Amino acid sequence: MLLLFFFFFFVLGVPVSAQTSLKIRGVNLGGWLVLEKWIKPSLFAEWDPFDPTSPKDEWTYCERLGKSECQKRLDEHWDTWVSVEEMNDLADAGITHVRVPVGWWITGDVEEGEPYVSGQWKYFARMTRWARERGIEVWLDLHAVPGSQNGFDNSGRLGNATWDASTRNVNRSLAAIETIVRRVDAEGLRNDVTGFGLLNEPDQHIDYWLMLDFYNKAYDTIRTVLGDGISIYIGDMFSPQSFNWFWHAGNPIRATNVFLDSHIYACFVDDLKAMTPKQHVTQVCRFERAHINQCCWDGWPPQPTELSRFVGEWTAAYDQTPSPELELASPESRPLTDDRKRFLLQYVIAQMVTFEATPEESAPYLSGAPGLDFHGWFFWNFRMEADVYREWDYLRGVREGWIPKLERNVDVSDQLGLTCEDLEQEAQDCTDGVVSPFPPIPGWTGVPCAESPPRRVLAQTILSALALFSFMALLAALLILARANRLLQKIPVSSRRLRRAVCFCCPGDYDAIKQRAPDDESPASSSFYGANAQILPTTEAPISAIA
Repeated sequence: MLLLFFFFFFVLGVPVSAQTSLKIRGVNLGGWLVLEKWIKPSLFAEWDPFDPTSPKDEWTYCERLGKSECQKRLDEHWDTWVSVEEMNDLADAGITHVRVPVGWWITGDVEEGEPYVSGQWKYFARMTRWARERGIEVWLDLHAVPGSQNGFDNSGRLGNATWDASTRNVNRSLAAIETIVRRVDAEGLRNDVTGFGLLNEPDQHIDYWLMLDFYNKAYDTIRTVLGDGISIYIGDMFSPQSFNWFWHAGNPIRATNVFLDSHIYACFVDDLKAMTPKQHVTQVCRFERAHINQCCWDGWPPQPTELSRFVGEWTAAYDQTPSPELELASPESRPLTDDRKRFLLQYVIAQMVTFEATPEESAPYLSGAPGLDFHGWFFWNFRMEADVYREWDYLRGVREGWIPKLERNVDVSDQLGLTCEDLEQEAQDCTDGVVSPFPPIPGWTGVPCAESPPRRVLAQTILSALALFSFMALLAALLILARANRLLQKIPVSSRRLRRAVCFCCPGDYDAIKQRAPDDESPASSSFYGANAQILPTTEAPISAIA
């Protein structure tokens, strides 16, 4: 079933807001306008990755280089990391959307003591024009805000999450959103930029009510400038059920064309990293589906609210956590074997099928609970620099054959002829040759396969050959018996004893021969066999004489 190659469902140039039944099939342009060291490690290659004083994010990168050198290097990076060739490849692969992480400093709001440099916007606008020419929609995502909302490197600065500790941080974030959407409007990009994410992955310890107030104000700002045509989405804080009441029925405001974004990763959790391929597929098809389906509902029986669902980040990586130690590994230590490639394809398709499922498709997996219409996904990431991160690289997956090319306006299951149930049945139920967690999990030994793949193939080949041989032997025996039967019917047998001897293997025919060969063996009896029949002598002859 590895010859599964195809996929997808979307209408070119039509904003999601105008065609909400159509699915998002997108990629993230990560590591571009907000640096992430692991995505493009060559930018940080001059420093020892294990030195705690080495740059780890965009803040420390520019801080170490100084603004002049940082500007020079980042201008080159912004100009080359996303090129027209990549956009051509994405369009050819059937991608309909790109999600673009940006930091607040893209607006030029860089205060004294902040090392960031600006100048990203012209490259963003150029990419947006390329996307428009190829029928790809652009969704902006505010990935970094003053003080950091999560303390991750992708928020601009690794460390503490202090965004909610200062009203000034919140106000600067709101001002950045207004500046960005006004520039989108002024430069005629409102039909190309069709989505806006208000805050990427806010930490679970962020002040919940302050964050919701920020969402309401940002929503009003975007609607005032760009109207209802642009989709607005928020992160689920890895707790989707916490948003069942939000932006519903005027609570606290009446919102339309809004989405809740979930991020699904297995490679950061040891319990998931240790799973067999079959368990990974089941985890996606059943448990991640149920996780996404926790929001957004209201009333009894439950009815979907205005807050629709999609997955803003997912990947094909399943058992290895990104780290400097992993980056030291040789690509030869984890080759793309047939078994690994087969599983990657199964794992990717399982997520695609699940993340754009209709309520009817989800029903068998939800134990009687109602299902939502999932609106699609964005894979993380569109490309990676290091070979060790191949499973995060969408375009590489397409080239290597473990990510299918997508067909627009075609349902994934229809295109591939596969369902989650099919993928669960096909996936390998052991870890040999596929799963090797990194960092190593203490005490993990894996689930060994009953036989190694070569022995399985050899055994199956031998069994198939034996079955074919047995069938041919049986067929030959039946043909021989049929031929012998026809010959026996033409032989006049002279005695009861001889008749029994030659018919020992065909008792059903013995009686017929007996009736046609009477004990009176005179020449007159030859008329029974035909005029030209030869009459055997009455003396008993050995069986060999008849042959």
